[in-house]
Amino acid sequence: MVRVLPIGADVDLGPAEALMAAARRQGLWWPTVCDGHGECGTCWVVVEAGGEHCSPLSPAERERLDGGIKAKDSRARLACQLRVSGPVTVSRRSVRWAELTTTQGGAP
Repeated sequence: MVRVLPIGADVDLGPAEALMAAARRQGLWWPTVCDGHGECGTCWVVVEAGGEHCSPLSPAERERLDGGIKAKDSRARLACQLRVSGPVTVSRRSVRWAELTTTQGGAP
C-alpha cells in the first residue's frame, strides 16, 4: 500500500507492480511524458516514509533523477520504477483523480 500526499489516495500495488501503473489502474492521473518507461523523469515522487520498503534505485533511475528537478533530493524516486514491499508514503502535488482531471478539461 502506498499513500500519495497531498491527495490522500491509497494505492494498492500488485506483486512487482510499479506505483504509477497501479495508481493509473485505480483511477489516478499521474504526470508523465514517456508513459511510464523511465525516460522522462516527470513522474518523480518524494518518499516521505517507508523508504526501507522501496525497491532498490537502479543506475538508470538515478541517472534520470540526477538530470532533473529533484537531483539534490535523496528521497526522490520515479513512480514508474518504484515497487514496494510494505507501507510507503510519497508526495507529489500534481497527482489527481483522473475523473476530476477530465471533468475540468485537463488531459487524462
